[in-house]
Amino acid sequence: MSFDFALINNDLSLLANGTVRTVEDTQKLRQDVLKIILTPLGSNRFRPWYGCTVSEDIIGKNLPENMMLMDIKTSIQQSLDKLKKLQFQQLTTQKVSLAEIINVIGEIIAYRAPEDRRQIKIEVTVYSKRLTKVEESFTLTT
Repeated sequence: MSFDFALINNDLSLLANGTVRTVEDTQKLRQDVLKIILTPLGSNRFRPWYGCTVSEDIIGKNLPENMMLMDIKTSIQQSLDKLKKLQFQQLTTQKVSLAEIINVIGEIIAYRAPEDRRQIKIEVTVYSKRLTKVEESFTLTT
């Protein structure tokens, strides 16, 4: 079974004894989904192919709303497809639980928040190989 360091507000989380908290299974999948979507593509100089263009899709563009939302969905879909490929590569060198692997990418929903039109609400659903439904939602501000 693989694991990752637990991230809370983009920072490592420590246990009471001072060791770094880890996540595995469904929590690891949840964190992996958020991490690849919220990492700007090219921002990791050691892995410039890792990340998502979702921030590029909303900042400084003057597109009709339906086109902008479609760009957001497409970039998230591409990033999750990339994550699936990375997970299968990981399987060749590590023992990975079924709860950590994306089986199906479900819905990707993006819409403007009715209470503040500067905000884009995003909801992502994936299903693991253990058939666990993982839902994440977050808000981006333009």
